[in-house]
Amino acid sequence: MHLRPLPEAHEARYDKLLRYAFRAEDGPDWEESDRTDPDINHPRGYYDAPPDAADESLSESDLVTVCAFYDFTARVRGEWHPLPGLSAVASPPESRRQGHVAAMIEELLVEFRESGRYLSALWPFEYEFYRRLGWVKANNSAMTTVPADELDGVVPDASGQFVRLGPDDWVRVDSVYAKAATEDLALDRTEGFWRHRVLSGSTSDPYVYGWERDGDLRGYLIYRMEGNFKDRTMLVDELVAVDAEARGHLLRFVRDHDSQITEAKFGGEHESTRLIDDLTDPRAATVEIQPGPMVRIVDVEAALEAVSLPADAACEFVVDVSDARCPWNDDTFRVTIAAGEATVERTDATPNATADIGGLSHLLVGTRPVEEVERTDALTLHDDATRDALADAFPERDCFLREGF
Repeated sequence: MHLRPLPEAHEARYDKLLRYAFRAEDGPDWEESDRTDPDINHPRGYYDAPPDAADESLSESDLVTVCAFYDFTARVRGEWHPLPGLSAVASPPESRRQGHVAAMIEELLVEFRESGRYLSALWPFEYEFYRRLGWVKANNSAMTTVPADELDGVVPDASGQFVRLGPDDWVRVDSVYAKAATEDLALDRTEGFWRHRVLSGSTSDPYVYGWERDGDLRGYLIYRMEGNFKDRTMLVDELVAVDAEARGHLLRFVRDHDSQITEAKFGGEHESTRLIDDLTDPRAATVEIQPGPMVRIVDVEAALEAVSLPADAACEFVVDVSDARCPWNDDTFRVTIAAGEATVERTDATPNATADIGGLSHLLVGTRPVEEVERTDALTLHDDATRDALADAFPERDCFLREGF
């Protein structure tokens, strides 16, 4: 079996597998009429056929399982890095529980490494499954549910203008997003991603409105409506503002729907968002903290040497890394850090730290501090000097990958 780019002739089969995997209620024979993916989406097929088989010789029956990845660029420790987002992992019922998905993903990790993609992210269908494959949770998000009329206490007096937006306004919307989404793991969204994943939907397009002052767009929200007239909810998928004033006016936009909705749900917000604290009656709202996406180092040497570290960190340590899925990572490395850069070489020296690939991913990306990772089985430090060195070299960062994919 082998992984390869999906031939155009098999796109219909690919779509059916995805639909049955993620919308089983539609059945296995669902037909897609017109589906557009962003330009950075790359579908892959895992085939029961020789690796050198020509595309035209493959049949749909050879297609065992499928996946895709988005060729994202994301901020990691303040700078932009490739972060392919694994997506669309699906198998037909007859191919499940035979190890095909894990084998397919291992081949995709090889492709990532060979193409210089040294990190990866995904949204799991099951966290434990992807933990076994080396990914670790990156961040949480908050879902706040509040009655519409309870927003009275957090909205400013009317000013500025609300404007309707759509896919053709992606440049304006992206300028707001770029100013507001300053956390690590925030994506550098492409035009195709804006048009086909954010500002439009797979079954129906969301509503998009912005708030501007004197023609300057300062914030936007993306939402859908669910329910009937007597029990309708506004589902806010994304609310992004450049400052507190703009956020207040976007909340005013939601409040002004109080004659049409009973409640609003703000999903996918940063865990630190505390709308509930400012309400007149905080008990009227509920906040649910939800687990978010996962990240993984694909290539230890390349990732450690590519990602910038604190300029004042200066240390050397030897770490024994275990990675059951990527044999090129399953080794002992000497890491020398100076002037914000790491130099990595393989060594036979005695390690003063041991880490599995998930624990090292936490440290490098900054999703958890050293002391938290050490409390798990993912990291063992053999002396206090190494503990202090890692704490200086890999401080925790504010990580928030908000996009679903």
